[in-house]
Amino acid sequence: MSETDDWLAALLKQPGADVADLEPVTTAEAARRLVLLGVPDADHTGVLATLPSPNRTPELWEALRRCHQVLYAADPIPSRKVDWPNAPAELGEAGRYFYVHLFLLALPSLLALHRRLNIPFDVTAATVEDLGAKVASYRKYYDTGGFDRQGWLVRHFRGTLFRLGRLQFDRAVLTIDEYQAESDDGPKDGTPVLEVHIPGDGPMTPEACDESFRRARPFFTEHFPDEHHDHGTCRSWLLDPQLAEFLPESSNIVRFQRRWTRFGPMPDCDSDVLEFVHHLPPGTGDLATLPQDTTLQRAIVSHLQSGGHWRQGCGWLALP
Repeated sequence: MSETDDWLAALLKQPGADVADLEPVTTAEAARRLVLLGVPDADHTGVLATLPSPNRTPELWEALRRCHQVLYAADPIPSRKVDWPNAPAELGEAGRYFYVHLFLLALPSLLALHRRLNIPFDVTAATVEDLGAKVASYRKYYDTGGFDRQGWLVRHFRGTLFRLGRLQFDRAVLTIDEYQAESDDGPKDGTPVLEVHIPGDGPMTPEACDESFRRARPFFTEHFPDEHHDHGTCRSWLLDPQLAEFLPESSNIVRFQRRWTRFGPMPDCDSDVLEFVHHLPPGTGDLATLPQDTTLQRAIVSHLQSGGHWRQGCGWLALP
């Protein structure tokens, strides 16, 4: 068997489910969806040229159908993880864009879900544009078109993650084992929380973050009335307290850190920092050649060159 056969077999081993089926789309409709998903113009030609169809590429189409069934069959909170390996290199552009095709074809299912939840369309649009951001990042990393963050986008398309202004909020249930500690005043094991994520598309000014936090509790109370979210949690290299040793107190990062009460472990995350600050794929990059044009870039490089490590901080806050 070829690598492609093995990969297809792995996807088709996933359990099927009785959900709305995928439907082929015209080139014009696919192009319209790419705009809504925020996919950069540079990738449109490649995505459209390799879009599978049931007649022309039946094996790829069946793999897409099965992934779509997995996407919408399970309870989104405990079952958010999927086992979707990257396509083998021998598939070329069709493989690199395979999961873009999946989310493009799944867009009607997401829109129907958001309509049932009465999600405002501007929130829907802001949320799904993260796909395009990840496609743009792939081109920065590899200097070619593609997408490899399929596991991350599951949250968006299952209706657990929403972007509200500057920040993203993801419905979750706190598992203390992940944090190894429980604060007297913070969220308790097994309680609903909103996991906070910070898209990398602009400054996270205190004013923009304030506006996002103000929107969060009313939004989720309205659209998920059976859930009660009193706390937000965050796990990010941006919460590494070492950053405060390199950045001024007035910096947006340091001011963001002050919002959180820290708890839990702080594992090394050098690759995450290099990825988000210097746009490097994990495990790559010569420190001596990295740009050091900003205070943050200089801090990242100098700390690593001195033998230090950057760490993923964890924190909680009470939602306003």
